[in-house]
Amino acid sequence: MSEASAVSAGLSKTLTLRLLRRRAFSAGYLVQVIDLAVREVVRSQFDEPDEREAALVHQRLTRYAANGRPGSAELARAMLDVKHALDLVRHGHYRASAVPERGLDTTVSADQLLELVAEAGRDRVLAAQGGALVVLAEDEEASTVYRPVSAAEAQTLRQAARSAKEGAIRLHEGAVEVLRPHVRMADWSKDDGYGVAVDVVRDTVSVQWWPASVPESLALWEQGGIRQLCMALLSDRFTVSDGDERTPHRMMLRI
Repeated sequence: MSEASAVSAGLSKTLTLRLLRRRAFSAGYLVQVIDLAVREVVRSQFDEPDEREAALVHQRLTRYAANGRPGSAELARAMLDVKHALDLVRHGHYRASAVPERGLDTTVSADQLLELVAEAGRDRVLAAQGGALVVLAEDEEASTVYRPVSAAEAQTLRQAARSAKEGAIRLHEGAVEVLRPHVRMADWSKDDGYGVAVDVVRDTVSVQWWPASVPESLALWEQGGIRQLCMALLSDRFTVSDGDERTPHRMMLRI
């Protein structure tokens, strides 16, 4: 989607209706309210509303949201959240960066961001300089900044993310290949599947003990020598880090 088409889409009642129909409502019957409003103006249940029909549906939903009927307050909030999203998302592609920084940046299309922003709501989405958006996290998780980028930049970001994912898979497979013949590996499918767990975040391989429902097995890791064995097995392939993320090694191992 080009920037120009993103702007025109932002003014479309069909897009407004589509975002509302994708909304997760706590009052589940609002889905039926919207569906009924659509069926009142669209001749066939198999047809999507055109722009004129979507405008009529929007009028009906606006009246419902204003008349105090069951769920009207939630519907009104949802309609305002969608309008807020359409007002803010004005570009075709965005670069997503976690704050505080965590992992590689990713890219999202205008359609993806519209749905995310509409669902997040007005209280958690702020406009920033240069057309950027800040989506505030719930609870203690990282928030995300979305900055507009060109289609070429978005493609470069996607390629970098794909390469990073493939590299992480290779790192994980390599670490497991080295460890599996010598130590018990964690089995996530079993309640008592304790053992060594391997995870990869960017260029860092993390090796830890997963006790599952057998916490006493942790002694095997600390006092039983398994931790030291894992470090010895992997230290030839990776640079063992003491936890300092600023250490400039291409591949790091944390145990």
